[in-house]
Parts: sequence; C-alpha cells; structure tokens
Amino acid sequence: MSVTKIASEIFKIESPIKDVYALLSDFNRIGRLVEMAKQMGMTNGNIELEKVSEKIEDVRFTQDACYVTLKGMGELAVKIVEKEEPKLIKLGGDGVLPFDFNLWIQLLENGPYDTRLKITFQGELNMMLKMMLKGKLEKGINMLGENLTKIPYGLLSNVAI
Repeated sequence: MSVTKIASEIFKIESPIKDVYALLSDFNRIGRLVEMAKQMGMTNGNIELEKVSEKIEDVRFTQDACYVTLKGMGELAVKIVEKEEPKLIKLGGDGVLPFDFNLWIQLLENGPYDTRLKITFQGELNMMLKMMLKGKLEKGINMLGENLTKIPYGLLSNVAI
C-alpha cells in the first residue's frame, strides 16, 4: 500500500465563507439540499449522475455522517472526522471500503463574497486500486469542486433543517 494524494484545482465560490462552511460542515443540510435537487428534477439529463443513482438503494444523513447503501456492497459511510470553523472540514470513511482515506475541504476567505475552495484526497491504495481509481478520483474531485461553486449558499443559510 502506498499513500495517494490528489488535490483539486482552487475554486471560487461567490458566497461568504460562513455560509459555505455552515452548509458543508453539516450533512443534515447537505441531505436537505439533495432532496430539494431531486424534487426540482435537477439530476435529470445528467448521464453520470443517473448512472451513480441507479446503484444507490438508500441514503441517510445525520449531522456528522452520510450513509449510502449500494446494490451488492451494503452500507458505506462518510463521516466528518474533524472541523475547524470556518476553514476546514475533514471527512473519512467508516472502514468498510478496501482502503482508508481522508478528504479535506479547505476554505479561504478572499473577500466578503469570495471564498476559495480546495479539496484534497489522501488514501492508502494498493498499486492495482491506484491504477484503477487515480484518474477517476482526479476527475471526481474536480467535478465535486466545480459543483460546489454552483450552490446558492446565501439562500440556503436560512432554510430550516
């Protein structure tokens, strides 16, 4: 096993850092956002999202964890393992995946409505997993960062959970 580290590009979010942190540091809020997107039909037409959603049987959220039940794999969890308001959210797995990983979401205030975001993945991958997953992880981390720039954080900061 070797440590694989992948860092995203740096993304600009046009919202105050406090609003970005409030949403991303609470899986209950993220769960509410996912439900709102489903109700509005925002996933329709996105082939990659539709492929992923076909493999998901159930999703549950708590404040510090997201539990996903996948067909043929059972339940997996992503948990918040560390928070440093308003600049860091560190996520980790639950030990079910065949490798350990952490995902850092780093936030930097660059102005009142200018928050910079960077996502870093670090995982213990054997050579075969590294060859299979590295490209997909790079693409996925940058896609996640890009999608996080599109969330209306200011509108969601007042939404009751």
